[in-house]
Amino acid sequence: MIKPIIRAVVPEKIRNKYHRAVEHKKYQKLRETPYNTYRRFDETESIFIHIPKAAGISTIKSLYGEKANGIGHRPYTHFIFVYGEETYNRYFKFSFVRNPWDRLYSAYKFLKKGGISQPDVTFNETTLVHYDTFENFVLEWVNSDNVQTYFHFIPQYQFIYSPELELMVDFVGRFENLNEDYEKIREKIGTGEPLKHLNKTKDKKENDYRE
Repeated sequence: MIKPIIRAVVPEKIRNKYHRAVEHKKYQKLRETPYNTYRRFDETESIFIHIPKAAGISTIKSLYGEKANGIGHRPYTHFIFVYGEETYNRYFKFSFVRNPWDRLYSAYKFLKKGGISQPDVTFNETTLVHYDTFENFVLEWVNSDNVQTYFHFIPQYQFIYSPELELMVDFVGRFENLNEDYEKIREKIGTGEPLKHLNKTKDKKENDYRE
């Protein structure tokens, strides 16, 4: 009852400004929470942008500690919002990318099994349920509009490039060269353990996307 009244009385611009202020305060609190990944970013002066299905969980847990939580799949603009442009530019920013066809297949198999969150389950039950095979999914669902509707399929460049196609991170590692690139990052920020391999798509080798 209250929300419709607020929407009717308070201008949208003011409502959006208020919500952004609340969200910003929430992330500033996370920056002060021990072991939280946002706090670890400050402690190491680094920022990891987690592109879906590109070894993100393994990277977070290995670099920032077992207690570090997931940060979701946020584009670079989110971290500018949280840390401010000056701090963002000063910190070492990095990400991992993956062969796009391989990533697509991995996301499909991951979500077909239910994923790890309620939105993943919902996407599986409302969308993927209509596609029995990866081939049907690619031919009937994958297009430039549909891939924007769920973050697991958003093109990778949108996470780390500006609209003017300027790269907004300092280092881009490749999933296909994961261990070597991870070690370069670990040496750069001076923290972390050897890479742990977590949240893998177990049957990938048995069902290669090229087949």
